[in-house]
Amino acid sequence: MALSITLSITSSPPDNTAVLAQRIADDIAHLHHRLGDGVSEELGISISYLVEQFALLAAIHRSPEEMEKHQ
Repeated sequence: MALSITLSITSSPPDNTAVLAQRIADDIAHLHHRLGDGVSEELGISISYLVEQFALLAAIHRSPEEMEKHQ
């Protein structure tokens, strides 16, 4: 199985970047739930790790107001 993920964010406002990164994290988590743990082995990368990384990216780019909403 071949998987390629390309993400380019160059001029998005920080809040848009946060929303996009959170959506990606949510989508990857949903796929992982649907496909099971075997997909990580097949792809050779931890899907949980990818979810964590996109969630961190979202957190970094949240505005102070958004950060308060997520706490």
